[in-house]
Amino acid sequence: MRRLVGSALLVMLAACGGDSTGPNADVTGNYTLRTVNGGNVPAVVYQDTLEKDELTSGNITLNADKTWTGLLSARITDLTSGAANTFSAPASGTYTNASGTLTLTDGTDGSKLMGSVGGGTLTISGNILVPEVITLVFKR
Repeated sequence: MRRLVGSALLVMLAACGGDSTGPNADVTGNYTLRTVNGGNVPAVVYQDTLEKDELTSGNITLNADKTWTGLLSARITDLTSGAANTFSAPASGTYTNASGTLTLTDGTDGSKLMGSVGGGTLTISGNILVPEVITLVFKR
């Protein structure tokens, strides 16, 4: 579960998108998590013999003042008992847009993530505190 909580916070840093890629492109608006590793949400991001961690939903809002806020929801299932718990991880910070590359900075710890944006879609891949590389797609 600790891996997923950290993962959730970093994933929120990555979530954004826009309709163009120019240096002054308007990327403001609300974006919704659509796929993880090419599969629809909910999607498994970690599983071992004891637990299964899934991203169940997510969204982020990019504001005109270059700030962002977001929320990522997850479900953790204990595979030994079948009990499932859900949680939501809020995050926020600031962002920059440089020719279609968005850099999001967490307002709490200053960590940064970058993503590519175009056509209302942002795609980001990486080891976001889970052992495997995951690819997240958000759409406006």
